[in-house]
Amino acid sequence: MSGFKEGYFDNGKIRLHYAEAGEGPLVIFYHGFPLFWFSFHHQMTALQEKYRVVAVDGLGINLSSKPEDLSLYKLENLAALLDQFARHLAGDDKFYLVGHDWGGALAWSYAQNYSNRLLKVVGINAPPTNQLLGLLEVNKDQQKRSSYMWSMRSGKVHQQMTENGANLLWQNAFANLRKLSHFTEEHDETFRVGLAQPGAVDGGINWYRANIPALGNITEEDYWPSRHASTSVPGLLIWGETDQTFVSSFIDDLPDFVTNLEVFRIAEAGHSPMLETPALVNDKLLAFFSQ
Repeated sequence: MSGFKEGYFDNGKIRLHYAEAGEGPLVIFYHGFPLFWFSFHHQMTALQEKYRVVAVDGLGINLSSKPEDLSLYKLENLAALLDQFARHLAGDDKFYLVGHDWGGALAWSYAQNYSNRLLKVVGINAPPTNQLLGLLEVNKDQQKRSSYMWSMRSGKVHQQMTENGANLLWQNAFANLRKLSHFTEEHDETFRVGLAQPGAVDGGINWYRANIPALGNITEEDYWPSRHASTSVPGLLIWGETDQTFVSSFIDDLPDFVTNLEVFRIAEAGHSPMLETPALVNDKLLAFFSQ
């Protein structure tokens, strides 16, 4: 897209694709499933005058490496890779981290284990991974909402999601966004091309295969950094209140995992506020970072 410079980070085993713009303190944006770096193009445009904004394609996604080794998708390895990526961009300088969905879960977990590396952390419609696993152990509503995390790994659902260039997944995932005046045909086509990259959907599903055990099989070893890990890094949760992916009750307990927390609720947004209500998200990020 115009105005963004593309680049690659290569550590000798893994290659991550990213887009960037602007100069100043580093802000890294990390997307969720089934999105890729372009899901933050509104935020990059809005913040690039004050910040160096970088949105990455996560491991397995779009133009980044798509290894078959599931151990590489384990949360601790994704966090270590994120740290290498940040150091590649800005050395030892602290940075801002913004994540949505899986990227948000990773961002919170990174903040729990690498708190000395961050200025602030933002999660968009996502709990920390250790909090999510706890919910999956005991919360029947969350178990029901998360049933897709297992059904899409194989069989008929997996076939429907991956066949024909992931066309059905693309049609369904962006159906609500197509109703919005600011979501253009060009945006839609960009997302279609990203999802159609060979192996990209399975690369995203590998995050679930590596980190979300079968119900009833979650053990202490599955929690990273640990079951009760928390961070004191200043944190912001941006929450679209019509979200159907996560139970909103997690917000009540989120301060146990993010002890210096602010919550910003957007009544008219669902699971992807950065795409649904970009102006509100942009203004909040600018205010939170400048505090």
